[in-house]
Amino acid sequence: MQEIPQHDGQAMTVRVRMIDEAGRAQPGEIGFGTRTVRVLAVDDRWYGRDRTWWKVVTDEGRYVLVHDEASDRWDLAAVVADEVTAPQPRPDRDGAPPLH
Repeated sequence: MQEIPQHDGQAMTVRVRMIDEAGRAQPGEIGFGTRTVRVLAVDDRWYGRDRTWWKVVTDEGRYVLVHDEASDRWDLAAVVADEVTAPQPRPDRDGAPPLH
């Protein structure tokens, strides 16, 4: 079962170790208290006036991190739910899919 980081409704500050990936710096590990999670991939990145958001994939799930460049502070902005698959129609009693 995935342990989801808890916080009190305020931004949750995290530690982030950056790595060099093909000449570009990107998050390589996220520190949640005493626990460290390895970043497997960066799904997306977008820029604000003084912040950068990173959508990352880890062994434990997907997170959105925000980096305040002026203070060099990293916060957990969101825990992203896995994509939900729509329920598949059940076959009728003869094993054929239902007609639409």
